[in-house]
Amino acid sequence: MEENSPLWLALREAGRRVLSLGEISIQIPVENHERWHRLILNMSDALPQRITFPSIETGQHLTVKDSEDRMILTNHYSPASFETLWLPVRTEVVLPALEQMCSELLLAGYPGCEGCGYRENEDGWDEEMSRKNLHGFME
Repeated sequence: MEENSPLWLALREAGRRVLSLGEISIQIPVENHERWHRLILNMSDALPQRITFPSIETGQHLTVKDSEDRMILTNHYSPASFETLWLPVRTEVVLPALEQMCSELLLAGYPGCEGCGYRENEDGWDEEMSRKNLHGFME
């Protein structure tokens, strides 16, 4: 995947949300649970100040929710709310890419790394523009 492509940018935002949102629930197919539990262990090592970590639940597609219902969703339809980050990619394609993006952000020192997603250093996420850019991507 090409760096700074519309999908790469959406995955980077998804990774930032997974790493920075409060209590979140990640619903994924059961065959991915072990890998994601390892990612959460890596998060606890890299982010010792963090008190809560994601919970993993079984679901058919990738769905991430937090207490404020800010979500990350994968499937082939665009959700109504622009609070939801939409990844129009099959779950089996996006899960390893999102796991890798989270790992790369952690290795770069997120959230303190310059230019890797700390919101004070970058423009806010524009979900409407992201969806327009991803519209033709459907994989």
